Order: sequence, then structure tokens, then C-alpha cells
Amino acid sequence: PAMEAQTGAALLLACLLALATIASSNNEGDILYSQRQVWKDPNNVLTSWDPTLVNPCTWFHVTCNNVNSVIRVYAASLFSFLL
Repeated sequence: PAMEAQTGAALLLACLLALATIASSNNEGDILYSQRQVWKDPNNVLTSWDPTLVNPCTWFHVTCNNVNSVIRVYAASLFSFLL
């Protein structure tokens, strides 16, 4: 029984780690956040761009489709600090 409990616990931990990896890996968010680091943002327009969120769909100036993929970044709102 003790060996079965350890095996079950190890399996559960492995599944949780796999889910956490899937949930935390968002290439679109990583790319946008990396770009944010390069841009000048003196007015802190992009402060909502938080890389710890599951995806960038809740960030200001970002629009996503129904499967949480980025479909648009509102460039007009960004031009004032990119220049």
C-alpha cells in the first residue's frame, strides 16, 4: 500500500507539473513582452503587459480571438511613445 501511495503521488505531481508547464508557456505573450522591454514607454502605457499571466488577452492594447490567440495589437495607441 505504501508503494502504491508513493507511485500515485508521483504520478499526480508529474501531471500537475505538465499542466503548469502548458499553462505557463505562451509564446505570443513571451514575444510581446520581449518587445515591450525594447520599446520606450515613458508614460507606462504597457504596464498591464504582465508576463506572469497565462496569456496576453487581458493586456491593454491587445485583442485576442475566441481561442486566446493574439489577433491584433493596437498600434495607434503605441505610436506616441515609440517615436
